[in-house]
Amino acid sequence: MKKVLALIMIGMLAVSVTACGKAAKSSSSQKTTDAAETAAAAETTAADTTAETPEPVMSGGYTDAESPVVTEEVKALFDKAAEKLTGASYVPVAYVSSQVVAGTNHLLLCKATPTTADPKTTYALVTLYEDLNGGAEITDIRSSEAQAPAEADEPIDGASAEAASPEVTDDAKQALTKATELLTGATYKPVALLSTQVVNGMNYTMLCKITSVTETPEADYAVVTVYANSDGTAEISESFEFASAQN
Repeated sequence: MKKVLALIMIGMLAVSVTACGKAAKSSSSQKTTDAAETAAAAETTAADTTAETPEPVMSGGYTDAESPVVTEEVKALFDKAAEKLTGASYVPVAYVSSQVVAGTNHLLLCKATPTTADPKTTYALVTLYEDLNGGAEITDIRSSEAQAPAEADEPIDGASAEAASPEVTDDAKQALTKATELLTGATYKPVALLSTQVVNGMNYTMLCKITSVTETPEADYAVVTVYANSDGTAEISESFEFASAQN
């Protein structure tokens, strides 16, 4: 009888140990599975966060135009707003940048011709404000001493000729790159081609965006003439800044 009881006790103990082992193994396996699922979820969340995080945007800042060509829509708005101006006539030649506000600010480069007996046509940066109802007005004009080429019925040898399109040509870009590659303190970005002049080489007059190379970069515009020599060298021969913005 004692032997039978002993065998029963041994059997019960073996079953208990086996059950505990299976429970421990099951618990360990569950923990491993949970940890793997948690890690996978974390990786998925991180990937989703990276994919959905937008690039920082300068709220209220100006955005450079993709093309300097002035559209018919913008030109129509400008002509309507310019009717109220006196003392000079303005003709938009290049679209520079835009700013979304309660409406849109359009920054345009214009030829400005005073209504005088002997007018001299120069370049000016003009801000055109378009409201949400389609109304428009000129809110700022920044003048310069950069002179625009005179209009001529036929090309004149040696004279500056207005560019057929404000799109900057590859030759003009290369000339500007060569002329500024050794300059420090600022970077030059060509915005619009204004005129060309055949000399002993070529003069390219462009509107450029000039950005200072500092901890807090500042950018502004200038009308720059680059002389590209026939020997492959280039240099900036003239640069005209614009007057400060009106308050």
